[in-house]
Amino acid sequence: MASRVDIIVIFLCFILVCNNLVEANWGLSTKEVLEFKKQLINIKKFAIKSIQIGDGDIYDCIDFYKQPGFNHPFWKNTTFEMKQKLFVEGMRNKDIGRGFKGVGCPYGTVPIRRVNEDDLIRATILSKIHPSNIDDEPGHHYAILRTKAYPERKLDGIESYISLLNPTEIIGSQYRAFQLTISNGLDSIKTGFTVNPLLFKDNQTRLFTHVTIDGRTQCFNQDCPGYVQISSEIPLGWTFVNPDGKNYSEKLRISKEISGEPNSTEFLWTLYITEQNSIVGFWPPTLFGKLSEYANQADWGGEVYSPLDQPSPPMGTGILPHTETWNTVYSAHSWWIACAYENAKFNFVSPIDTELYASDPQTYNIVDAGYYDENWKRLIVYDGPGGIEGAYYPSYLPTYHLWFRCCRVDPVAVIFKRFPVFKFVPGGESGFGATECRICLTDFADGEHLRILPCGHMYHGKCLKQLVASGSMTCPDCRHNFGNNSA
Repeated sequence: MASRVDIIVIFLCFILVCNNLVEANWGLSTKEVLEFKKQLINIKKFAIKSIQIGDGDIYDCIDFYKQPGFNHPFWKNTTFEMKQKLFVEGMRNKDIGRGFKGVGCPYGTVPIRRVNEDDLIRATILSKIHPSNIDDEPGHHYAILRTKAYPERKLDGIESYISLLNPTEIIGSQYRAFQLTISNGLDSIKTGFTVNPLLFKDNQTRLFTHVTIDGRTQCFNQDCPGYVQISSEIPLGWTFVNPDGKNYSEKLRISKEISGEPNSTEFLWTLYITEQNSIVGFWPPTLFGKLSEYANQADWGGEVYSPLDQPSPPMGTGILPHTETWNTVYSAHSWWIACAYENAKFNFVSPIDTELYASDPQTYNIVDAGYYDENWKRLIVYDGPGGIEGAYYPSYLPTYHLWFRCCRVDPVAVIFKRFPVFKFVPGGESGFGATECRICLTDFADGEHLRILPCGHMYHGKCLKQLVASGSMTCPDCRHNFGNNSA
């Protein structure tokens, strides 16, 4: 018979496991997550007006109060008066800066980029290859300024101006981002400007956000349950059109928006844009674990990613900055680097106790110019030509790529065929008892043919094939590297 201590330990472990499952699903059940995704796919049914931008994106203008984010439990317990206050704030923010041409939605509506099932699968795959920290996976290269690890530090917000460039060298599942990140432990909110063909299916520079919870659950832009769009003009994923072709900058800020009630400690994590600090949208703090109270770390700079054996792309213009030789005209840069410390009444100042991190300084470098002048404040310059071979190159891939060159055999198909086919039976023991694909979050059908990884986890064949094609070689469930021949 189990002892009383054993029973208590088992009970505590059960609570911890259940809590992790909730965190991994944004506080939603699997059914609620699927319903949220269906709402995104069918958003056009609720559109008051739909606006197509050129030959590309379609933005649906949705009644502010009927946007999908409000279906999250956090918002269901929010009073109408609070939502009305947010509505007024959103409708008031019309100054969108010189880099933007607004969507043009009618008053009382907010723009949401139309997506389909393929777009959501692409975003899910990208979240699997996107690292939760800078040491997670090969293929990712950084040039950043970051605060040194100090758990007791408390931050209420961060900000900077970020340069805007429109490179054309990004292809396939590569991406490039100029960004700023605020975090606590494995929780983080990242925003910036990216070129990401996998996520957006083009090579345009776009505003993006990336949210991570507990280092496992990730999402991009409007695909995050609970995110509420406030701006009637600036949606997430919005394309930048440089008005004069020159390198210029736009301001971004992530900080707490405190409730207007006296002595209130309630807040929302808020994304601001332009020097007028126009609000784009909110994330409820209950989405997060440690970040639900405060942030304690931040970073600013550039990131690039290149899969498999593709040479890594340039970070910006491709000109490597050095301490003695750098120029903001020719290199990517961020300026007005600042953060707001707790109890400082949101007074943003240059961060203290920082360090530079360049993962590949011969290829991508960063220079901290310090306090440059009254106009630029704290300035960093980061860039590099790229060209790193084998940024993500498992040991068995050279043979596959030789087959491709000589015999026109697709290496992705060859890798994919290594995974056995399995016929799903409800209640069976294979796949650790899984009943859904953790890539697309769709339930397995009785008798459906699935693919099994060496670690034992199983997925839809089409989902797993897209994951491999994107360059990721890790199991979405357990992070086992199936790029190795051993299980």
